[in-house]
Amino acid sequence: MSEVVVVAIFNAADGKAAEAEALVRTIIPPTHAEDGCVTFALHRDLGDPGRLTLIERWTSREALDRHLTADHLQAFRAAAPAVMGGPAEILVMEALPEGDAGKGRL
Repeated sequence: MSEVVVVAIFNAADGKAAEAEALVRTIIPPTHAEDGCVTFALHRDLGDPGRLTLIERWTSREALDRHLTADHLQAFRAAAPAVMGGPAEILVMEALPEGDAGKGRL
């Protein structure tokens, strides 16, 4: 199977932007160490610092599925309701490269 791209969008609860960002940052190092993780990059919305987006690339759907059951992600899910304003929006996609090979895909 081909690579999988994930976009995960989180909205911090009112007054909890710093705490939400700190929580998301806790899952970055262990995720980077996972087999199959190509990219796992955190971004903050310039217009809304409480809106955080993870852009991820996984070598396969199987690698993503393993990530979804990892202990550090389970701990993140348990802690998230205290600082997030609701559930994350998660988009799981396949790349459709076009044009310049270096610019037409993540």
